[in-house]
Amino acid sequence: MTLSFEGAGGTPLAASSFGPGDGLPVLMVGGLGQTRHSWTRAAEQIAASGRRAITLDLRGHGESGWSDDGNYGYARTAADMAMVAQALGRPVVYVGASLGGKIGLVAAAEHRDAFAALVIVDTVPHTNPAGVAEVTQVLRASPEGFASLDQASAALARLRGVPPPPPGSGERLRRNMRQDADGRWHWHWDPAWTDRDHGIGMAAATEYLDACAARIAVPTLLTRGELSQVVTEQGLAALRALMPHLEVETIPGARHMIVGDANDAFTAGVLAFLDRTPGL
Repeated sequence: MTLSFEGAGGTPLAASSFGPGDGLPVLMVGGLGQTRHSWTRAAEQIAASGRRAITLDLRGHGESGWSDDGNYGYARTAADMAMVAQALGRPVVYVGASLGGKIGLVAAAEHRDAFAALVIVDTVPHTNPAGVAEVTQVLRASPEGFASLDQASAALARLRGVPPPPPGSGERLRRNMRQDADGRWHWHWDPAWTDRDHGIGMAAATEYLDACAARIAVPTLLTRGELSQVVTEQGLAALRALMPHLEVETIPGARHMIVGDANDAFTAGVLAFLDRTPGL
């Protein structure tokens, strides 16, 4: 089921809903450049457990509206999440990957009544700069777009460190991309997200994210990839110091793109966390 929510300033936010309408809402938000369709398989498994999974396109991504003023700062995106929770009528479990996880840290600190629990996927305030550069290179390397969906698929495979995909595999990316008037394919997100003025970069935001993490009281799970390029032992230790109640699960063999690398193991970990957490 396709849904639409109103975000901060009236920006429309596109979402998909899986599972019973009266189930515990699990709001799932991706990282930079991702759309809600990246979560579909995980959302279906969460829905099968009797919960309600809502996958959301961040503003400036997928079918959600773009910010008229180009502002994609943490305050605004965190407010979006709180407004979605308010529209759902009860506190939500927030699941955020990469940038979506950092937005979750801010949202859970600044809008505490909107969230019942938090799952952050392969991100911490103190991320590895070289790793972040690696995982975002596919978004930054082709401002001119791709000649075909298969070309985009090949670029994504190089990023993930997997063998080149077979011809025709790019078709699975169609909903994550948009085609311009010249027929070239681009990732379905607003490039203004990379504007340094938003303050979401590592240098600008680390202290703020630390301060937010220290204020979070809800049950929190960090799911990290064993081979993550982004989350280091030092970054993990820094977050543990701020959040003594933090639970950590390491997914064997997974890199930063955990949901793509090990979807079943990731989802099983999330469901186990929900099952053992009182009140959920």
